[in-house]
Amino acid sequence: PKLEHYSCMVDLLCRGGKLSDAYKFINKMTIKPDVTIWSALLCGCRFHHNVKLAEIVAERIFELEPENMEYYVLLANIYSEAEKWEEVKTLRDGIRNNRGCSWIEIKGKVNIFVAGNKDNPEVKRIEYLLENLRMEMTKDGFSRKLKYSLVDKDEIEEEAAGCGHSELLAIGFGLLKLPHGRTIRVTKNVKVCGECHETAKFISKNVGRQIVLRDC
Repeated sequence: PKLEHYSCMVDLLCRGGKLSDAYKFINKMTIKPDVTIWSALLCGCRFHHNVKLAEIVAERIFELEPENMEYYVLLANIYSEAEKWEEVKTLRDGIRNNRGCSWIEIKGKVNIFVAGNKDNPEVKRIEYLLENLRMEMTKDGFSRKLKYSLVDKDEIEEEAAGCGHSELLAIGFGLLKLPHGRTIRVTKNVKVCGECHETAKFISKNVGRQIVLRDC
């Protein structure tokens, strides 16, 4: 059997709620399990609310892909759904040295966003909202080139790539979930790029909401 066959078996066991059997099955595999195998079990842990096993599985995943923020977000969501706020805080503090992660706290729940991650069920609404705001920005003649005309283009692109723009997802989530007039407070684990600062200022003016964007 190949890895994809093992992955299907793990997925079937998880769907049936047999998480312990899936874990034992993985440990008895004749070939080394990859991230796909472990992530299938981690998703099963979230669905069946098995925090203890999720922690064990997440450690295996972090060993294989320590820079992949998607799995940190998934574990944080598992903690949040179990209302384990101290664990959420510890995990959040632990990922400060990674790239492109932003979070916003709403009603006591920390919502973590990574650029490109589709885990949040509101992501389609967020992207639709942001796209409409981008159209408004274009109509108003917004362009980062005006502000950064004296900065080297490669430097701009490098800064933006390191940023990841995850804070815009968090801002969009705040616009959707917080009452009108409430300040939107977003924190990022790395430096916020100049483009995102300017975008946040435009959104704040456009929607009439105060936005506090802070990096660590």
